[in-house]
Amino acid sequence: MKKSILPGYMAALLFMGVAGCEKKNGDAIVIGKDYVAAVKQGQALKDERATNHEQWIVKVRMLDDGRRIEVRADQTQWEKLRENDQVKVTYRVGKYTGTVWDAEIQ
Repeated sequence: MKKSILPGYMAALLFMGVAGCEKKNGDAIVIGKDYVAAVKQGQALKDERATNHEQWIVKVRMLDDGRRIEVRADQTQWEKLRENDQVKVTYRVGKYTGTVWDAEIQ
């Protein structure tokens, strides 16, 4: 019987992902909003950030450390927010690189 190494490999990757980041949250101020339209197949690329789906981006500045973060939001949430609104943000920071990812507005 051959034993698969895939479950062990997947567990190691999961552990590295969890151990390699730190979850943070805090209050932030909305400093801007951005919208990126979706690109249809065969259409010329107008914005390098464009993908096959629309993106609603909220730019925030964290109150505790001044860090600026771009948060992807849904359309309804994006439409409700205005500059200078105070929001709560949860995000992950890479322990080694300091890269912010998986940010969301609560």
